[in-house]
Amino acid sequence: MLKNQAIPLYYQLETILRKRINLGELTQGDILPSEEALAKEYNLSRITVRQAFSSLANDGLIIRKRGKGTFVSKKYTPIEAPKFTGFIEDLISMGIRTKSKILNIGMVEGLKTIQELLELEVGAKLCRIEKIRLVEGSPFSYVLNYLPPDIGKKIKKDDLIAKPLLMILEDDLGIKTTEAIQSISATIADTYVAGLLGIRVGDPLLKGERTVFDVNHKPVEYVSVLYRADKYFYTVNLKRKRSQNFKEWGPV
Repeated sequence: MLKNQAIPLYYQLETILRKRINLGELTQGDILPSEEALAKEYNLSRITVRQAFSSLANDGLIIRKRGKGTFVSKKYTPIEAPKFTGFIEDLISMGIRTKSKILNIGMVEGLKTIQELLELEVGAKLCRIEKIRLVEGSPFSYVLNYLPPDIGKKIKKDDLIAKPLLMILEDDLGIKTTEAIQSISATIADTYVAGLLGIRVGDPLLKGERTVFDVNHKPVEYVSVLYRADKYFYTVNLKRKRSQNFKEWGPV
């Protein structure tokens, strides 16, 4: 029985079924319990169960066959974030494994915090790139890249579609990147982002913010990414560090 009345009942049931599919408890070709069975199990109306099924069907996770039942159509393979290996190549690899849909590119101003992160003067313009990153044709992240104006004016839209921005910086512009500072936090989708990512307003998102530096420790890019929480996970490899006085875990 579902007890959290603050969250729509159909969404709670959808989340339960989605999790079972993503974890492999239900695999391709498996038949789901009927509307009647789920309604009885979770004390729901059949209309509520039907709403949950419709959402899963819209995402391509299940398929309904008249007179036969509802089946799992596929199991989505989440995209794994770069591990804490300390290599910029991990970020580039992720860009290669996905495709980008460019929404907008142009110069903007008035973003004081980002100007400071990129060590620019207050009032300086920034090159802003807005895009959606796709996996198997389905959106899984909303990305905002910010570049200093002298770098941004050299970026071409067609190049952004063809390869990751970090590769453009290195291969095309000769900017050698050596390190990045990244933070990870949790947030929820607003109306605009929800529409772009094909999710509901208020759905959970994983937010990543990153500043990239060149060999002279000069910041060359700031990026903010919102990932669909159901299609993305973050992994950290930990190694035991031992000493005479204490034991601790640290990233590999």
